[in-house]
Amino acid sequence: MNDSPKDVYNLRSFEYLIYDAVHLLYLADDEGVEQGEGGYGPTYTRTSILNTLLLFECAANCCIDALNLPGGFEEDIDRLPFLSKYEFFLSCINPAAKFDRGCKEVQVVAELKAVRDSYVHPKVKKRKYSKADDFWSPDFGHTTILKIPRNPTRWETSHAMLALKSANDFFNLFFLSWCKFDTNRVCEILLSSDPAGIPATASIGIYCIEGLTRAVRDYGIDFLFIGKVVRRS
Repeated sequence: MNDSPKDVYNLRSFEYLIYDAVHLLYLADDEGVEQGEGGYGPTYTRTSILNTLLLFECAANCCIDALNLPGGFEEDIDRLPFLSKYEFFLSCINPAAKFDRGCKEVQVVAELKAVRDSYVHPKVKKRKYSKADDFWSPDFGHTTILKIPRNPTRWETSHAMLALKSANDFFNLFFLSWCKFDTNRVCEILLSSDPAGIPATASIGIYCIEGLTRAVRDYGIDFLFIGKVVRRS
């Protein structure tokens, strides 16, 4: 009979969410959302965006876990909206820094949160048909900053790229500029299966997430916050 391992495995979903968001984006880009009936492009696009939208809450929960708060207090913090979790985490890590809700990166995250909430709490929406370019269709509008359609059936590959790049830019700003973490510390908080330490207690390689290079080169999504390096040929 095998002995049970002494250490506890910490399941953090960030790795799988970012992997799926990236690779579903590749599939959408390769297939094209203009394939019409029978194509999977629109499905790949929507699923890539949904995985991207889940990254924000996942990372916020990883941050709170790394603080190792007392049980009752952690439960109270866990009830906060995820932007408030980031603000609380920053106040603990770097009290001199300001969580600037007015900056573009944070405003975009708030906008993407509204997209997520609309998708996961679906309600019947009604609009009259309108005609544009000789085509009749109900127009539900789009978000203010990113211009992502509020009707998910109108999401295109460019919207998936934009959502993922917006997430990347927020994480770069939050972890590297505001928290002033090095990438090893960020990787331990978001990717490690071991308990996360502040400062980091182990070296975590980001190359467990395969296939990021294309996103860097083709879409300008650099993944600096987890230490991605692309060597130019």
